[in-house]
Amino acid sequence: MKTSVLVTGSQFEITGAILLYRQNLDSVYGSQSNAFATIHAVSTDQQRPQIEAGRPMTEEDFASLVAQLAPKSRPQVEWQDHSVLAKGLGRMIWWTPPMKRAMFFSASRHNTRSFKGQAMCPVPGMVWQATGTSLYVYAFEGDGMPTQETPLFQAPLFNVWASGQVCHGNAVAPVDGKKGETGEWEKFLFGSRFTHPNFTEKDRLILGEDPAMFWKKMVTKPLKSFPVKKLVKIGLKVGDLLAPDFTARASKMTAQGEF
Repeated sequence: MKTSVLVTGSQFEITGAILLYRQNLDSVYGSQSNAFATIHAVSTDQQRPQIEAGRPMTEEDFASLVAQLAPKSRPQVEWQDHSVLAKGLGRMIWWTPPMKRAMFFSASRHNTRSFKGQAMCPVPGMVWQATGTSLYVYAFEGDGMPTQETPLFQAPLFNVWASGQVCHGNAVAPVDGKKGETGEWEKFLFGSRFTHPNFTEKDRLILGEDPAMFWKKMVTKPLKSFPVKKLVKIGLKVGDLLAPDFTARASKMTAQGEF
């Protein structure tokens, strides 16, 4: 096997390799895919390349690779939204302060207490993570920009699993050209209809109250702000979202009666 190639008169030697690992998940809510990459040095033994032991690919590795492969004659500058906390490895993490949002609720066969209604309802500060194929959302206390040490709470919303992953249902995710726009992902969540909690465990979605009754009261008579004392701790901090294997770790966060 060749360990070098000739491109436009210049010879390039093989020095490294990137291995992509993908996990395909099929459920009643559709097919989803998670992936991560490892980076490896490549040595040559008797003119045969050998892939050495690797390590998780970091954001710095990705940036270095892009810098080496990007056309030097056509540099591109991307405007950075002030709400974005981190970006790289196919993921984007951002935050939104406490605010009122238009929320739409529909009755569901999964919960006899579900209801139909809509209102401008208060929601807590939220930390979002989009992976390109999936969306994860969490709540936090306060109204300022979170740090890596900021504790996260279960997003107190319907259609969100205990892991923080949003159930797609019939909602349409942003198209490829708009997956880097935070507003498109926010529209994906709040532009859909909230039908039911994705699990039945008591005090796991909203502390001390039945989630359906809580939101029904909120729609009937919205409060000025979301009562953060109702948020449920989940043992995560914002910095945990930066881990290369976060989605795999999140998949192990479950609740009773999850469906």
